[in-house]
Amino acid sequence: MTTVLPKPSDPDSLVISYLTLRKLVGLLGISLIPILIFGSFILDDTKQIQVSVSAYYYTSMRNALVGIVCGISLFLLSYHGYTWRDSVASKLAGLFALGIAFFPTSATNDKGDIISKLHYITSGIFFVILSYMSIFLFTKSSGNMTPEKKIRNRIYRVCGIIMIISVIGIPIDSIPAIHDRIAFFKPTLILETTALMSFGFSWLTKGEFLLKDK
Repeated sequence: MTTVLPKPSDPDSLVISYLTLRKLVGLLGISLIPILIFGSFILDDTKQIQVSVSAYYYTSMRNALVGIVCGISLFLLSYHGYTWRDSVASKLAGLFALGIAFFPTSATNDKGDIISKLHYITSGIFFVILSYMSIFLFTKSSGNMTPEKKIRNRIYRVCGIIMIISVIGIPIDSIPAIHDRIAFFKPTLILETTALMSFGFSWLTKGEFLLKDK
């Protein structure tokens, strides 16, 4: 009787799977806020842009918000990267993303309750981890540094720095003396949009959607 050995995994298929995973994470990050805004305009009677991403939890887009954030979390938890640092960082980011989804902020202007605090804490840590990955992990190279890789590394660093600045800017905006002067511009939503776009752009670049090596 002839024993049929299982066919070895095709390395190329593994690479494609990993690159696809990174692209999906990036696309979810970039698409989150546009989906919430346009979906709310279509489904809700009140045609206005909310003050933050968290505020969409109390609109008709609640399920979309939770679903997309959980999707990001799932992909991050599934991501291993090249080293144990990549794996640990992505899984921690995935866990804190779940905190964003399941610890909604208060529907009122008073955000002093424990659930709201947990939401802001998990959100901040989530972006700090993503910033760390973008600046310190995505920029590593195991071979020759191609011209495309050098440009990608600049993108990773810029995206990581923008995420950090955005995270720092959100609590600064909560200071009454500052917020009262700029509330009209919805600064929290702008900072969150900037952070999410940077996160998504970094992961799309990592997935070789942009600046792929020749």
